[in-house]
Amino acid sequence: MKNPQPSAPITEVAEKARVLYLDDDAGNLNAFLANFRNDFEVYIAESPIQAYNMIQDQGIQVVITDHQMPSMSGVEFLETLVKDYPRVQRILLTGFSDAIPLVEAVNRGKVFGVLHKPFELERIRQMIDNAWNIFKDERDRDQLIHQLRRQNQQFEFILRQRLLS
Repeated sequence: MKNPQPSAPITEVAEKARVLYLDDDAGNLNAFLANFRNDFEVYIAESPIQAYNMIQDQGIQVVITDHQMPSMSGVEFLETLVKDYPRVQRILLTGFSDAIPLVEAVNRGKVFGVLHKPFELERIRQMIDNAWNIFKDERDRDQLIHQLRRQNQQFEFILRQRLLS
């Protein structure tokens, strides 16, 4: 009987950011997917309704949306996310240099950042990485707070038991 080969060391697979890109232009969606599919888990949507459903179904962590769309603006879409998905990091992509959409994005959409067209691949990658790190930090903080609350309840229970005995 042969000796079994030692198994390869178990390595932890790095978690990738789940990024959703919303744009009504199929060419932009395909370009985004082609450029970033190896770096992130990329999801694309052509309509706000489709995007909104994906956020819940796929556990999206970072959303990038075009500002100018036919059914609703990117700022309006991001504003809906603030209420229902406050931890999701929001990025607005715009072809305008006008300050009004930028101010609206910050005030109403609580955006993490604003990107300008045409695509600057490295700038987008860097902003997604930064948004992803903030998402993870907030998630980790929430988990620690939950854990501390649970431990606090356990300590209070033990203290009450000792006081009663």
